[in-house]
Amino acid sequence: MNDDSYPDPMEATPLDPPSNLRMSSRLASSRRVVSACLILYFLPCLGLASVSSIELLPDDEKSSEKSVRKSALGAPHDSRSELAIRRGVDFLIDQQNGVGAFSSSFPVAVTALSGMALLGGGIKYGVGREGAALERAVDYLVAPVRADERGYLKDRGETRSRMHGHTYAILFLCQVVGQLPTPQREEQLRKVIRSGVDLILSCQTVEGGWGYEPTDPLDEASLTVCCLQSLRAAKDSGFAVPAEPISRAVRYLQKCCTKDGSFRYSLTRSTGRTSFEITAASLSTLNAAGEFALEERARGMEYLRRSIESAERGRKGAFKAARNFPFYGNFYAGQVLQQSRGPVWKRWSESVWPTILELQKDVGSWESRFGDEYGTAMALLILELPLGYLPLYDR
Repeated sequence: MNDDSYPDPMEATPLDPPSNLRMSSRLASSRRVVSACLILYFLPCLGLASVSSIELLPDDEKSSEKSVRKSALGAPHDSRSELAIRRGVDFLIDQQNGVGAFSSSFPVAVTALSGMALLGGGIKYGVGREGAALERAVDYLVAPVRADERGYLKDRGETRSRMHGHTYAILFLCQVVGQLPTPQREEQLRKVIRSGVDLILSCQTVEGGWGYEPTDPLDEASLTVCCLQSLRAAKDSGFAVPAEPISRAVRYLQKCCTKDGSFRYSLTRSTGRTSFEITAASLSTLNAAGEFALEERARGMEYLRRSIESAERGRKGAFKAARNFPFYGNFYAGQVLQQSRGPVWKRWSESVWPTILELQKDVGSWESRFGDEYGTAMALLILELPLGYLPLYDR
């Protein structure tokens, strides 16, 4: 998704990321908090039609939950963000087609990203209008027609999602598998994930990366990021994932790191090409692999800091530090910076949040040359970072 025929994970995408969504007490508490705030802030004045997943806090819990919420969500998250998320989710649901896909241009990839955006907003599988849309997205991706004999997930006749779409799909399915209502449904989903993971493991290149198609011998770093995130998510969801392919992929990313801390797109094609976007994605994946002490990671973090400060000095704002693919770049940068916190996270979030809110259109969407469904899913995933619903965002 980083050459001329296919965008940088579609401006693309996530990003560790991209684990099991069985509700822990922390997530359950956070979900009650956000739901209550939606009621308190928006329902009386906006008349929102879809409220099936919203629940009120008991009176004796409200004061303590509010203080937890304030510290958990972080400074950037406020009532404007809540409303933007609600409107963006409504837009995505309105765009879903009859088979459950959210895009005709990149159906597998964008459906997976949109599904993660719904999960990231606290939506429960099968509950209400939003949960029904989430269920249809899963049904679309696990339909028998979607996979070939190797387990490669794709939409017949569509050639643009490619391996990016496959890995985003596996990432999303790993995030939702814990919400399935019956053992039979969960078993069906786990079979799709298992075959999809085996496909990923079978097509790692000699350099340790992955290419645009399962048979592609040439590596590409954004694809490698997606594969590593999917493998991490699968492992967190209870699937057996060998350590050796992950170690090889980490070494691949280390080789992609240049002296100035930026990361290359590939070791075998356009080897001199680096960017903020692929650097952020690579760092996010190193974090996902638990490689916090690597010297390459330290150089990359310094590169991100310099790039964000430079963008702000040029009055472009931190959002435009990702010059070519801002949604994609900020999706990964947000994951990296939120996990490390500190002054760079504060600077980035306080600049990026207002920009994203300003870019939302009246219909609730965000514009992207890869389709407004893609732009909306990615913008939502960025705004949802502090909510913590996606295991993808855990350190």
